[in-house]
Order: sequence, then C-alpha cells, then structure tokens
Amino acid sequence: MEHNPELISSEVAALWSAFMQNSMAYCIVQHFANVNEDEDSIDIIQTAMKNCNYVVNEVKQIFEKETHAIPIGFTQEDVNLNADRLYSDLFTLRYIKYMAATGTAAAAALLEVLARKDVREFFAKTSEMFMKLYNDTCDLLLKKGAFIRSPTIAPMKKAEYLQSESFLSGLIGKHRPLTAIELAHISKNTETNSIGRTFVAGFSQTAKSPEVRNYMERGTEIAAKHETVFREILVEDGVPLPSSWDSNISQSIDAPFSDKLMMFQTLSLNELGVAGYGAAIGTSLRKDLGGHYTRLVAEILQYGNDGVKLMIEKRWLEQPPQNVDREALRNRSV
Repeated sequence: MEHNPELISSEVAALWSAFMQNSMAYCIVQHFANVNEDEDSIDIIQTAMKNCNYVVNEVKQIFEKETHAIPIGFTQEDVNLNADRLYSDLFTLRYIKYMAATGTAAAAALLEVLARKDVREFFAKTSEMFMKLYNDTCDLLLKKGAFIRSPTIAPMKKAEYLQSESFLSGLIGKHRPLTAIELAHISKNTETNSIGRTFVAGFSQTAKSPEVRNYMERGTEIAAKHETVFREILVEDGVPLPSSWDSNISQSIDAPFSDKLMMFQTLSLNELGVAGYGAAIGTSLRKDLGGHYTRLVAEILQYGNDGVKLMIEKRWLEQPPQNVDREALRNRSV
C-alpha cells in the first residue's frame, strides 16, 4: 500500500526557517549585486541569489502541495534597489561566505530530524549548493589576499594524557595556554561579532524608525565589547591577533533595506551568536572561558529578547507554525 506521510513538525520548522532566511538573504544580495563594482565577484553574487531563490521556490512548492500556508518572509518591498552603496564589495564577499557557511551547516544539521525522502533530498541538495558557494567564495577571498585566518600555533611534538586538574583552571593567577579548539571558537565568535557590528553600524544610520536606530546603536556597542573581550584573551595568551574583519561603511543614509528586514537580520545574527557561544562553552575546558561565555551569552539573550519585543510591537515578527491550541478551541464561544 502506497504511503504518503504528512510533514512532521521538525520538517515544517526546517522548511519555514529556510524560507525566512533565504527570502531575507536574497533581498540583501540583490542590493549587493546592484552596487557591485568588482567584476571578480559577479558570478559568486549571482550564484548566491540563485541559491536563495531555489530554496524559497522549493519550500513554496512543498507547502502548497501540503496545503500549508506560505510564509510572508521578505519581498521586493523590503529592498530598495535604487539606494546608494552602504557596504563595500569586500564585505559582500565576506557576507556571502558567512551566509553560505551557516546555510551549509544548518542544512546538514537538519538532516537527522527529517523523515520524508523529498524533504531530505531537498536539504541535501541545499547543503551541496551552499558548500560549493562557500568554497568558491573562499577561493576568491584567498586570491584577493582578504581571507581572514584564525591564529596559528606551534606544531604539537608529542601526544599525551592530562595528568593534573590544573588544566581546567590553571595555576593561581595564571591560566594555561589556550587549546587549538578554544582558539577556533574564539576566532569564530570574533568573526561573528565583527560581521554583526558592521551590519548594525550600517543599519543604525539608515533605519527610519528611531527605536530601530537606537536598537542598532546598542547592538554595535555590544558587538564591539564582545570583540574586545575575545581579543584581550588572545593578547593575554600571547597569540597573534587575526586580521580585522572591519569593512568600510559609506556615509549614505538612504536605506537599502526595510526596518523589518534589518531587525530580522540582527536577530538572526543574535541566534547564531548564542549558538556559537553555547558550542564554545561545551568544548572550552578553561574555567575562565566558560565564565566569559556565560556572561556574554546572557547579554546577547537580553538584547535578542528586547529585539523580539520591538518587532512584535511594530507587527514585523511573523508567527512560526505552531501546534493547535486545544484550550482555545474548547473555550470558543458557541
């Protein structure tokens, strides 16, 4: 007997999130394409738009087939293609690299909670597409000498077991050297904050709503503070600092994106920041690092919560699919 399973909750969540993220990214990359002056970047920008468009259209088809409501997401109303340049062409490549990396990781991580063959095949193809985009963007950044590398460490001469619990906290008043895993997380979280700080700095000067401008200014300060914490850890450990992720921001006050899109992008970066800090907490054995991450993640969570409240107040936050409210049905007026 032929079996036609309905979408399960994890599949609906994965498809809905993919639609929201890619409809937003498509708008952002459209603006980048419109102001781009770097001929080397044209193919990568076009591929990024093609990938995002593919995801959005595939989710639409699946939802229509299953009679699920199509998300509102982000449309041409959320991007002003006549707006002047806000970010540099180099930042465009760095954004696409970051977008492709997170898209690949998200699609791969989702596979274990997907049951239906068509949904699994869709996310497997999505992961493959974004992985290729990531590699192509890395190659171009390396060619331009603009790929930001994490710090280097001396080769390990001998593999051995730990013999003292002091490895966890270090000697009194002194911490043991950072492990390669701890360095990797510090570098990744510094990168996330740098991209976020560049984004929200541009958002703060182009947002139309005073509340959104203030929110973005606050985000710039938080990201800069977190970057400083990570850099100070590296300096204290005598680790060479990686190159700065700073990118030029123009003086334009002509908004290329709607306030709604800017808020959603900021909250998305916030979520990635929380996930990055959580992963770092789980793999950082030095107790002082755990303390830093715990304190910083609390600040991000509060900032994100305030952003959600602002989006609800402005009626910009789209409701995710949710289970039936049985109590509301029982209490409905007859």
